[in-house]
Amino acid sequence: MKVFLSSIVVLTGLTAAASAQIFISPVGATLTQSSEFFPVANIANGSGLSATPTFANYMTVTHSDASAATAWTTVNPNGAGDYFLAGSPGAQAIIVLNLGATYALTDFAYWGYHFTAQGGGNGNEARAFTLEFSIDGGGTYPTSVNVESPLSTLAVANSLTLNFGGTFQADTVRMTITDNHFGSTAPGGGGDRLGLGEVGFVGALVPEPSVPLLCGLITFALLRRRR
Repeated sequence: MKVFLSSIVVLTGLTAAASAQIFISPVGATLTQSSEFFPVANIANGSGLSATPTFANYMTVTHSDASAATAWTTVNPNGAGDYFLAGSPGAQAIIVLNLGATYALTDFAYWGYHFTAQGGGNGNEARAFTLEFSIDGGGTYPTSVNVESPLSTLAVANSLTLNFGGTFQADTVRMTITDNHFGSTAPGGGGDRLGLGEVGFVGALVPEPSVPLLCGLITFALLRRRR
């Protein structure tokens, strides 16, 4: 019984640690479909951000104008027309985000694709996403969620946060962009490409089981078998 009680104490400590909300920046981004005009690595390397985002400050951190050094965007397959034009849409944009560890995710956050000289917002900014979650490094994606911001509600220089309505564990997230702001009131026009400034998640680290916990649970299991 002493071993069992010890195991409960350790497990409770781990649960408390896992509940601490943090901001999670991906450690890498890979474009598996579509083409790119500005490199996709820019959405996961902090380029263009005014500070390193944390849970305490990410809503006040801003992103600079889009450029080849700060943002990601595709080519414009339909000229000035809609990237998602019926009958001839641009290639589906699928981006794999490596988180570097396993987290319990509750929200998706992103900074926009914008140009101050154009009045701020740009219709190329992605707004609708299908997010699929993997806990085996991208081998399988058993869970997913769809999130989006309303048309004409652009992040621009600030971040927008989209809540999942639940918690999803992942060490890798596969993101498919399903719409932009073509036809919106964005002062800079656009919508012929897909673009983003930076992405991240809100959640909590899922800690590795500690050695004492594992030993305690194994001992408890052996004691139960002896009964």
